[in-house]
Parts: sequence; C-alpha cells; structure tokens
Amino acid sequence: MEDTATQHFIIGDNLRHKAFYEDAIDEFSKALQIQQSILDESSPVIAKTLYCLGLALRAIKDYAGALDILAKATSIYESQENPADYETEIFNCKLNVARTHHSQGVDWQRGGDYDKSITEHRKSLVIREKLLGSKHLESARTYYVMGCALSDRGDFDEALDLRRTFRTRLVVFGKDHLDTLEVIENMGTVLQAKRVMSSENIDQYTIAVVQSVQAELEGDMHYDSKNFEQAMLCYRKALALEEQCLGDLHPTTCDLYLQMANAMGEIGDFEGSLVEYKSVITIYERLLGKFNIKVAEIYNRLANILMDKGEYETALSFYAKSYGIFDSILGNHSDTKLAMENIRLAASKYRNASESMDLIKKAEETFKERHPSAAGYTGPTANTSVETAEVKEEAEKKMEEIMKEPVADII
Repeated sequence: MEDTATQHFIIGDNLRHKAFYEDAIDEFSKALQIQQSILDESSPVIAKTLYCLGLALRAIKDYAGALDILAKATSIYESQENPADYETEIFNCKLNVARTHHSQGVDWQRGGDYDKSITEHRKSLVIREKLLGSKHLESARTYYVMGCALSDRGDFDEALDLRRTFRTRLVVFGKDHLDTLEVIENMGTVLQAKRVMSSENIDQYTIAVVQSVQAELEGDMHYDSKNFEQAMLCYRKALALEEQCLGDLHPTTCDLYLQMANAMGEIGDFEGSLVEYKSVITIYERLLGKFNIKVAEIYNRLANILMDKGEYETALSFYAKSYGIFDSILGNHSDTKLAMENIRLAASKYRNASESMDLIKKAEETFKERHPSAAGYTGPTANTSVETAEVKEEAEKKMEEIMKEPVADII
C-alpha cells in the first residue's frame, strides 16, 4: 500500500513539473487517500504530499484550496517533535502561502477589484518580509503590483511606496536597467495622476528619488560596517531629499525613519530612537489605520527596546497594543501567541521590579530607624544631638564587648 502511494506521488510530481496540473492533482489525491489510511495524520510524508498538492492547486488558480492545503502541511511540519529538522520545509510552505496570496492579488487586480487585490498583497508582504526581508526581489515584486493597484484605486500617497521596489531593483539590476526605469516611470505616472506636481517637478522628483535611494544604500553600507554615526548622516540626507518633494512624514519615508531608529539605538540614543519609531507609527496609523500588522510590529519593536532599558511598565503597554492588533487580525496565529508570551514576560518583570522597589523602600526605612545618624534622616529618634551621641556611645560599648570575646566564640 505504501509503495503504491509513493508511486502515485512520484507520478503526480512529474506531471506537476510538466504543467499537467489537473492530472497531477488526481495522482496526489490518490496518494493522500492511501497515506491517510495507513499513516498517522501528523506524518511528514503526508505533509510533503499536501505541499505538492497545494502548489498544483495554485497553478490552476484554486487559491482558496491551495491556501488551505499549504496551511495543513505547515501545521504538520511544525507539530513534529523536532520542528527544526523541517526548517526548510516550513520555510517553503510559508513562502508559497505568500506566493499564493500574491497570485490571488494579481488576479483580483486584473479583474478590477482593487480592494481585494490590495488585501491579498498586504497578506503576502507580511510573510515575504518576515521570511526574505523588505529588500528581496519577491518583496519588491509585491510592492510593485500593490503600488499599481493602489494607484488604480486612487491611493496615490501609498502608491509611491513603489520607491521600495525601485531601491531593490537599483541594487539588483542597476540604474539603467529597463526594470528599474519602469518603476521610475510608474512613480511619475502616480504623481501626474495625483496632480500635485508639474511635469518639470516630476522630473526633479525622479532625480531626487535616485539620489535619496543611493544615499540610503550608502547608509546601509555604513550601518553594516557598524559606522552608525556616518550611517545617520546618509539617512538624514536621503530623508531631506524626499521631504523637499513630498513634505514631512510621507509614507515613502517609513524605511528611512526605521533605519534611523535602528542606528540611534546602536549609538545609544534611546530617546532619539523612540522619536523615529513614533514617526513611523504616525505614518502607518494615518495611512493604514491603528489596527494594522505593521503598526503592531512597530509597537513590538518599541516594547523590546523598553524591556532592555528596564522600562517594564511602558513595555507592557506596548506589548498589549501589539497583541490586540495581532489577535484581531490574525487570530490564533504564532505571532499572536508570541505577543501573549511577551505580555506575560513584561508583566512578570514589572511585578518583580515593583516588589523590589517596595523591598528597597522598606529596607531604607528600617535602616534609617536603626541608624538615625545617617545623613538626611528625619525619623523620631533623630531630634537631638544628645540622642545621636547616646546611640554612638552604645555602639562603641557593643564593639568593645565583641572585641573582648574569644575569636572562636565570635566565629
């Protein structure tokens, strides 16, 4: 039976690679039917078949089915005794969930349903940025198509987040590559549709964007080399170029504020770092609303910094805000569970710190009562110099008595 299931799987996988998706799905289904009858439901063998079935379903544009199957495969791999042994499989499952959201978003966009398209692209970005980072080509691709959908919907400010796509393509392809020039052209189209700039100003803006991104990339190089002060100079230069054209706290500047916050944190400018993070939160809340994954992630970052600084009460507040957003959007998700663990940790640290402060206060009070001659003491036995002298005399008598005792008795 197991051999028969394996044969169905191999045939299905070969058919999938040759783009015979319907036939592949049929073979995977047969393999699954046998595997589920003879293997434990948490078997990695079943997860592998589910994974390949999910890819085939996405290929025929059954996006809902693909997402469901890929989620099941991910859950099985994560439930293994040693999930780390299946790190690659878990990564591939999650990445293909992101790709499925992206493909669904493209389809909605082509059909003119921009709201649904943008929602799918946001879901894709959350996963892609977590797995690959914001500067990866796949993340840039989602920013690009989402920017086009936002522009079509009339959300021109957020559509200018095409800058992120431009940054990545500039690094990967160079300034004169057609894919890079395409993004610049689309940014100009967005500004023209927004009708806030003349053709001449749009040309100036595109030049400023190139200079800004180049300054940001130079800052990243300094940051990676741990030359944080120089990195800050580059980021501020990039920010100044952007703000000259678009004004203060524009959505396109989020990445710059984040990088500056990170650099200030490394320098030790805790207060300055918080100010930059606040700038990012303000932009996201204006653009996306308070209940958005990106807002939750920033609150989480802030809370982590505050925990390191021992500011447990404020950290607890930020973790709670982060949890509320994750729970309302993601539900019973790993990020939601982690947010709850962070709340418990912060609450425990805050409680212990409060108890420690109470103990310290009590110890100080007891100390002052026992040692009224201590500086600044204003307790009931420190009213006169006579009392202070008496206490000193009593202490000297006790010391003399101790010195007369044999050493063995003292020990």
